[in-house]
Amino acid sequence: MPKEPAALALLLESVDSVTVELARGLLEEAGIPFVTRGPDFDMAEFGRVAHDALRGTNLFVPASALERARELLREAWGK
Repeated sequence: MPKEPAALALLLESVDSVTVELARGLLEEAGIPFVTRGPDFDMAEFGRVAHDALRGTNLFVPASALERARELLREAWGK
């Protein structure tokens, strides 16, 4: 019987690609899985820089790892 997918929780909302990449690196090092979800419209309309500025990316982690992920980012970024 297939396993139920893990519930996801929003860790970062509408952040730029640099912030996403930094967070991804920290999460990967800590062994925390993640999923990113960006906006659904054509980047070619605006180009990469304008696209990222207008539409950020959301980063999700398993709900069970949310507090650990938040603490990891707080420790790394001092926020």
